Amino acid sequence: MNSETHHSSVAAQAPDHGLIDRLASRLGVQGLLTDAGDKAPFEASARHGRGIARAVVRPASAEELAWVVQELVGADASFVVQGAATGLVGAATPSGSGTQWVLSTQRLRDRLEIDPVNRSAVVAAGYRLSDVNRAAAEHGLTFPIDLGADPSIGGMAATNTGGSRLIRYGGVRENVLAIAGVLANPPGARVGSTRGLRKNNTGLDWTQLMTGTFGAFGVVTHATLKLHPVQRQTAAALVAVDSAEVAMELLCSFEDALGEFVSAFEGMSGSALTAAVEHLPGVSAPFPVAPPYAVLLEVSSAVSKASGLDLESILMGWLETQIERPGMLDAVVDKPERLWRIRHAISESVQALGKLVAFDVSVSRSRFAAFRARSVELIAAEVASALVCDFGHLGDGGVHLNIVVAPETSADAIVRLRSKLYQVVVEEFDGSFSAEHGVGPYNQAFYRCFTDQPTRALAGALHAQLDPQGRLGNVRLD
Repeated sequence: MNSETHHSSVAAQAPDHGLIDRLASRLGVQGLLTDAGDKAPFEASARHGRGIARAVVRPASAEELAWVVQELVGADASFVVQGAATGLVGAATPSGSGTQWVLSTQRLRDRLEIDPVNRSAVVAAGYRLSDVNRAAAEHGLTFPIDLGADPSIGGMAATNTGGSRLIRYGGVRENVLAIAGVLANPPGARVGSTRGLRKNNTGLDWTQLMTGTFGAFGVVTHATLKLHPVQRQTAAALVAVDSAEVAMELLCSFEDALGEFVSAFEGMSGSALTAAVEHLPGVSAPFPVAPPYAVLLEVSSAVSKASGLDLESILMGWLETQIERPGMLDAVVDKPERLWRIRHAISESVQALGKLVAFDVSVSRSRFAAFRARSVELIAAEVASALVCDFGHLGDGGVHLNIVVAPETSADAIVRLRSKLYQVVVEEFDGSFSAEHGVGPYNQAFYRCFTDQPTRALAGALHAQLDPQGRLGNVRLD
């Protein structure tokens, strides 16, 4: 279907035909999508079904984006901001009403500037993580948020993405120097900056207000990121243990012995490890018998081996000191990429086992083993046939508690399990019901259940100031 013809037909039928015409005139065919086939990729959620977009708007600069927001708010149109659509809680997916617009940052790629002296990068929201790391690598630098997906930089900032190496580098919040964005009120107002300052104690910081608030208070247009040296050597091992308790003992010893070289400490249940090995072609089992639990641990350094520092020898030396530890079963030292291939395959592999109920939660590291035992007990009581395939970032207390249930398991049983498990996380273990994935329509009710009233009241006041009409996004933090 010809785009101009389609715009005309929409104009004849829809009450927002004036808005459609203005957007089409300024943004062109690439900047406004109204055909059902063109909209379809922007209507799909990574995990939770589909929505229906009124249209998809794709500005190519911060100036265009600010103008688009002004137009949408002026027309009383509701819209969601979408980056790479890799989120897992539905925050960037339009509702099923067909009235909500998608404001895509996919074409917002007007700046990608590396400052090697400042070790920073100014990046437009539409660039992907892989784009940034390709550009930074030319200067021996990296943005070290390690993920299985390849999200947009705007989405990473809005979600405060964590990843597998948070134990070493922190999440996005610790690695963003500045945020520039656009507000819904005043409509189209541009705020923040792209200054690469590590010190700036001059008042309110838009960077922290817009990082980790899921686009509820404004649209991220640019982020200034803190870069780190590329690691010139890395060593890794997969260690089999008989329990999560032993894994946490290993973590303490690992950090004490190897200090600042520690860059990852990932845990996985025996069932999760088995699923990954069986799903991955060309991969043999790392152990003769699947252990009850396993840990992928990694050390890395920007100092090359030529300097005399040999991390693999240091790692193997430490492992030798642990071999007599009660509960230590086996250890395999291998090329890091081979071991990470197994780790990163777990999520997809577990999904292939059947009907999946997934949790993204966290507790303090000191309470992880007790929480895991309590969770397994609860799951067995609620869904007797469930297979627990948990894995996660033990170094920061995060766990992806994936549960494979029988196909006939009812929706009511799953809702009951989810509610009870979140209650255990938050109320018994003082943890978080959403460690990495953030808040969206999928878990909005739990946010309201477990977030204290003073926090919600403050968020409500910010909503009232920054989005009084409630047109921006589908996440409410009040």
